[in-house]
Amino acid sequence: MRRWQKVLLITLAVVAFVLFVLPFLIPLPPDGVQASTFADADGRFIDVNGLQTYVRERGTPDEPAVLLMHGWGGSTFSWREQIDVLDEAGYRVIAFDRPPYGLSQKTGDLPLTQTQQAAFTIAVMDALDLPSAVLVGHSMGGGVIGYVAARYPDRVERLVFVDGAPRIEDAQPAAETSAPRNPRLNSTLGVPQGATGLLSFPPFERWARILARLFVQPGLFTELQKSAYYDPAVVTPEVAAGYQRQLEIVGWDEALLAILSGRSFGDAPLTQAEAAAIIMPTLILWGAEDTWVPLSAGERLASALPNAQIITYPLTGHLPMEEQPEIFNRDLLTFLEGAAS
Repeated sequence: MRRWQKVLLITLAVVAFVLFVLPFLIPLPPDGVQASTFADADGRFIDVNGLQTYVRERGTPDEPAVLLMHGWGGSTFSWREQIDVLDEAGYRVIAFDRPPYGLSQKTGDLPLTQTQQAAFTIAVMDALDLPSAVLVGHSMGGGVIGYVAARYPDRVERLVFVDGAPRIEDAQPAAETSAPRNPRLNSTLGVPQGATGLLSFPPFERWARILARLFVQPGLFTELQKSAYYDPAVVTPEVAAGYQRQLEIVGWDEALLAILSGRSFGDAPLTQAEAAAIIMPTLILWGAEDTWVPLSAGERLASALPNAQIITYPLTGHLPMEEQPEIFNRDLLTFLEGAAS
């Protein structure tokens, strides 16, 4: 064997060792605190399909139920301006962290696609003995409640979409879905486009976890978070900390990679017929200056659903429930009162 051939073989062997063996020799002990560390006074953990799921609940079973669904990167913290208001208005208000977000379980058989999340939402309702509810969904949560309404209409009394909508066949281009596509997150982390598909290969997934632990800090996402608001001053240190606490929980690195993998966007869109069959009263609330999911997506949703009305908020970005809480809550309560009348 010639010398250059030996050098090549040795080089290939070293590269193979580094790529495929070395990551499994580097220990990855549990990193972070237990989710219960951040639990709210009205929060608890329930088992749903084998996943520990964090739920905040107020009110009593005999009160009309409102189920709040957070968006991409959010959690029950996203509804901090609504939970007290709804409770005081006489509603049974429930918010839960969709795994792997927030304080819910971050590893295991995660329901990542919106179709899977819709089925998981029904499982949460079953676990809480909740026959039906008004569903309020923000961003990706809006996509989820759209699939719930299409697939489980008997469990839905009314719908409220907040800067988020399900994809509808021939009505909404793929670029305008119910949550920001991974390029936002990829660019923040410096991940090249197309590289996320490699995360399904165990050695690369292991390397990605190692690198995430070395370089990802909660504050890394502050600027990304601010881009969702019309006025970034809304993101106070307290608000930033509330969103970043999920990056301090055991399993955060695996959850981050699961989100980064792009599997959340693998659903087929609803058909025009499925959208037309969503006949329950529907309210669409949208920030006029939303740069994450543009207002045009909400307008198309309003035209696709037979019983929908839309309200827009000027000088407001992707999170009107946080940026304009008083007006948002007024409009939400007015819509809910229509259900009780």
